[in-house]
Amino acid sequence: MSIINVKKAGVSGDGSHIETAEIQKVINDATDGDTILFPCGHYVTGTLSLRSNITIILEKGAELIGSRNIEHYRDCGFYHNEMKQTTSLIYALDCENICIKGEGKIQLNGDAFMDFRKYIPSELGDAPVSLFEAEQMVVAVVKRPTQPIFFNNCKNIVINGIEIFNSPCWTLVFSNCENITVENIYMDNHNRIPNNDGIHCSASKNITVKNCTFLCGDDCFAATCITNWNGICENIKISDCLMSSRSAAIRFGHLESKVKNATIKNIKVIRSNRAVSIFTGDNGYVENIHFENIISDTKIHGGFWWGKGEPIVICAKDATGTISDISFSDCLFTHESPAIICGSDGNVNNISFNNCRFDVQKGETHKYYLDKMDLQPNVPFLTSAPYKLGEHMYVSDADVNTNDTIFGEK
Repeated sequence: MSIINVKKAGVSGDGSHIETAEIQKVINDATDGDTILFPCGHYVTGTLSLRSNITIILEKGAELIGSRNIEHYRDCGFYHNEMKQTTSLIYALDCENICIKGEGKIQLNGDAFMDFRKYIPSELGDAPVSLFEAEQMVVAVVKRPTQPIFFNNCKNIVINGIEIFNSPCWTLVFSNCENITVENIYMDNHNRIPNNDGIHCSASKNITVKNCTFLCGDDCFAATCITNWNGICENIKISDCLMSSRSAAIRFGHLESKVKNATIKNIKVIRSNRAVSIFTGDNGYVENIHFENIISDTKIHGGFWWGKGEPIVICAKDATGTISDISFSDCLFTHESPAIICGSDGNVNNISFNNCRFDVQKGETHKYYLDKMDLQPNVPFLTSAPYKLGEHMYVSDADVNTNDTIFGEK
């Protein structure tokens, strides 16, 4: 086992040119147990493939910089059910025992792959919007790396301490992986770029996320089975995090995904479209998910985002899938739109609230969504909502219990 200083191995780190080949050679030449050290410097690169049994350390002042030219990226060989051919900055397939840590940064340069002159308008169609609202709307994608930091069929992965910026799409992705630990990271993505989830775990298990900050245009943490509909995403612990999202801070389930066994506690959610989203479609399920000490404020942002300021959306509408055994305790939600719990044919069961408070606080864009209910992705676009302004929960065909829970209005 040895420490390999990339500068001593022929990588300049001066930021003046792309060094993909030089960095990849260092990775390829490493042996089991080696540490690859990036000292202070600016390392511009395209796609890099990792290998098993290595540690990468980004020292303070070191910045690994993704190229702003899409031609410097290549497909990694994994076909993604949603994103099609997977294109990454950093990826590992069928590997184990990989650690990326340190006080350095990874700059993903997501804005280089967007057209900020174009945006996706609101679902409301021709409704007038102000410049203030237009500047919140989803920008148009040109061509982008689709899974910037991607692990598939890997185990024993640790990401610790680093900062990650400006992702063009799902940022940290764990597909068919097990034994994942993400701690002490700071992530700051552009809040108008679509799909730039903070962490997306698909069909993976034994996941710990702790003491992190996520500022994202899409979900801060998502657990689904998008890359493997036959898999299960399970055994998840999330704690002591700050999250802000133009979609959901925390999302469990999507379409036929199967997700179970999660505990989420000591989370602060700020300026998000939704705090918690739990969804299922046909043949999927979400079960045994427990939230404790969640403090959040949610609001409506202009544009075509999923979520309209709800604190919680639990939805199995028009689906054969099920949602069960979901609990919230000691939570405080400040929000614009009501919490929504919506099911069909008895497919939502045992939802409980203990010592929770819900307070309504309307914002500038609220008037555009009056009497509308957002059940995306189960129901396309917006539907008329069977609640009156001032009511704070909509329940349809669901088994819900509350204990010392207050639905109030500011």
